This record gives sequence, C-alpha cells and structure tokens, in this order.
Amino acid sequence: MAVTYPSPDQRGGQGNVSIACAPESGATFPVGSTRVECVATDALNRTGSCEFQVAVDPPYRLKRTRIMAYGDSLTEGQSVVPGTDNVLLQSNPDAAYPAVLSRLLSERYTDQRVVVTNRGKGGEQAFVGLARFIDSFRADLPDAVVLLEGSNDLYRGQGPGAIADAEAGVSELAAEARNHSARLFICALPPTKPGRRNIPLATIVATNERLKVVARGEGAYYIDVFTPLLADLDGNVDSDGLHLTPLGYKRLGEVVFAAVKADLEIQ
Repeated sequence: MAVTYPSPDQRGGQGNVSIACAPESGATFPVGSTRVECVATDALNRTGSCEFQVAVDPPYRLKRTRIMAYGDSLTEGQSVVPGTDNVLLQSNPDAAYPAVLSRLLSERYTDQRVVVTNRGKGGEQAFVGLARFIDSFRADLPDAVVLLEGSNDLYRGQGPGAIADAEAGVSELAAEARNHSARLFICALPPTKPGRRNIPLATIVATNERLKVVARGEGAYYIDVFTPLLADLDGNVDSDGLHLTPLGYKRLGEVVFAAVKADLEIQ
C-alpha cells in the first residue's frame, strides 16, 4: 500500500540542506516492516543520516464473503409513508439494514469483494418462509446467513401460539442454513412502541428468549439488536410502532456489522 510520512527534522548544516529518503514518501510498501533511510546533504556536501521503520499491517479480511440477509419487511427496509395514518408502507432498499451492512463491510474489507443480498419480503411469517428461503439460498449460494424473522407471526397471531410459530419458523430456517454449512446469525426482534402495528414489548422479550435458545441449539451467533434499539425508541421505531425509521435501520445495520466483524474477521 502507498505510505506517506513527514520529512525528518533537519538541524544544523550549511546553506540549503536537501533530504532524500528511500523508499520515498508515497511509495508502495509491502506488508510487514520496511527500513527507510534518509540522507541530508548541505551546501558543503556534508551528509547526515537517520533511519526508521514503516510497519504495514495486512488488510482486514473475512472468512466468508457471501452474506444473505433473510427476513420480512424489517429486512426489506419498509417504513411508513408520511400522511397515511400509518397505513401505507414503502420500501427503501438503500436505507435497509442489508445496504448499511454492505457499505460498512466494503469500507473495512477493501481487499475482498463482499456481497450482501437483501432477501426481505414484507408480511412474511417465519413459519411459512422455508420454501422461499430454499429458493433464495439456491439463487444466492451464500456462505453466511443473517435471519431476522418472527415479527409477523406475533403481529398476526395471538397468545403463546404466536410465539411458538415464530420460534418454530426460525428454527426451521436455521436448520436449513446449517444443513448447507452456512455460518448463521440469528437476530433478536427489534423493540416496538405504541402504534397501529404495535406488538407488546413483553411479547417481543419472550420471543427473543426463545430465539436465543434456537441460536444456541443451532450453533448460531445470536445478535441482540433489541437492547441497542430500545435505548432510543422514538428515534429508531417508526410511527406505526413496528417498522424502523431510516435511523433505526442504520443502527440495526451497524449492530449486525459489529457481529459479523466479531465472528468472521480473520485474526
């Protein structure tokens, strides 16, 4: 990589003093430690020299680079259309958390091509998502999968049965990913707030406890997105009480990025 460094300080000498360094500032340095020698020459052709080491670390790298983000509208990136009484939703793929994740990964892992595919589908319940998951997996051939499913099971269902549906659906999707040797990340469900599509926070918490058990059983990395988003409900959760704001999706992407980095970065 190209490395720039300041010219060494010069003291003494007669007249104009020229300084030449090798390798010069701006040159391409290999990974590892390289000795730089600088020679100062004054008007009387007298010289003085110094040397120092330039250390170049290898670029950051990931163990897996094809990531499929699978889920419902929270993966798709839906948010409320303003002025529709929280009825209409719109998708903004560029603001969705998979897009945020993709940008963060590309910025850090400049020596690799990291691909993040957004396989979010609004309204999907986890317990009916297996067929679409299989089709998506065959199309994308990911080596890592991020699952964020279950909110629709809770929103459309009732009571303990809804939590069981979410748990069973995520378990089924997780097992399919594991059977294909994909590294699996299971996200907690984000928090909600009062609104047209509100799910009681206690239900979200109870479901996340189940999802944590699923992750442990499948050997998956459990990503707690609930806690960091809970810290600013009004900033992160849209006015319908369920979907996220652009800021919420950004923060969700940052939390997922931190988990992927912690688990997949080559040390």
